[in-house]
Amino acid sequence: MKALCVYIDGGKGHYVPAKAVQERLLEMGHEAVLVEFFELLNIKWIGRINKRYWRTMLKMPKYERRMSEKNDHSTKGMDSASKWLCRMCTKRMARLVDEMKPDFIFTTHPYPDRFLADLLFSCGHSEIPVYYFATDVFSVPKATINNRLDRFYVSTVEGLESAERQGQSRESLKLVPFPLQSSLASSPVLSRQEARRKLELDENLFTLQLNLGGEGLGTTGLLERLGQAGLPMQIVIIGGMRDTMKSRLEAIISQFPPQVKAYIRGFVSNVNEYVYAADIVAGRAGINTIVETIYANRPFLITETVYTVLASADYIEKYHLGWNASFDFEKQAQIVIDYAKNPEKLHEFDDKFDKVPITYGADKLARIMLSDVERFRASR
Repeated sequence: MKALCVYIDGGKGHYVPAKAVQERLLEMGHEAVLVEFFELLNIKWIGRINKRYWRTMLKMPKYERRMSEKNDHSTKGMDSASKWLCRMCTKRMARLVDEMKPDFIFTTHPYPDRFLADLLFSCGHSEIPVYYFATDVFSVPKATINNRLDRFYVSTVEGLESAERQGQSRESLKLVPFPLQSSLASSPVLSRQEARRKLELDENLFTLQLNLGGEGLGTTGLLERLGQAGLPMQIVIIGGMRDTMKSRLEAIISQFPPQVKAYIRGFVSNVNEYVYAADIVAGRAGINTIVETIYANRPFLITETVYTVLASADYIEKYHLGWNASFDFEKQAQIVIDYAKNPEKLHEFDDKFDKVPITYGADKLARIMLSDVERFRASR
């Protein structure tokens, strides 16, 4: 079979699971093309606007929360955009189908979820099923609801129930494993000391991983306060970042006392090793980062949230997997300092991760989807 795996260029949260599933499909002997949505439809100028808007919102998370909450309880914006795209891109979609001949489409972003299914219907190709994996995972925005989808995949019961409340048909909903990126899913589990050795870190020093997110736009409030506290520890900073952010981090770290070590590692491909090296992972409440941290049995300290991931903070608190201290830098620092002074307290989390009802596997999701394609074909 041939699949189009469609994502949006706007952070790693949608790209990583799309790529993970594409890789598994290729390994199974299928043809799978990973493609960016706006490039696919040759409307890259809209993609640039979208990315610029989202980066602006990430820089102002409190403002973003107000804006997103206002827009989250209605499908009017998505409905209007879908009608416009169908007017502008139906012929383009028909040509793409003729040229690429996909058997099905898999997407990890609300825009392709809504627009591609509608475009296929508009150009007379509703024989091609569209499968959407809800990367929001814990709570589904109303704007993602689309009953032209063959399947709406969710990795938590909470997310599935949220989608049904928002209006997604129960018949289309399916609980599926979370598609971890291959670097984590296929790597051996490492002890903290093993991971630190590989990363050339101090094997015996309390370690905080500070994740600034795929766009490198996280705040530095926690970092500054830990430097001021002067407690012996090592802080490993990862995430995509521009030169301005890197320079800012270097300036902050230059003021640290020698017993507080900090390493700027930027965007890394071996995120699994950095998670295993950590005692605590801290940062923005990005879905991918949180789920990967849960998978590796490490507690997560939420330093800031945007509206789209508020439910992830609730999930962390519900299963006692860490702390939500969003925008409270003093509280964040006190939590880290407390566990750095008393690292044996981390054992209180040992049994909590076993109780989290999430399964994992991009390969399992790929097999489920292939089975759904066969069922879809048989039903027509």
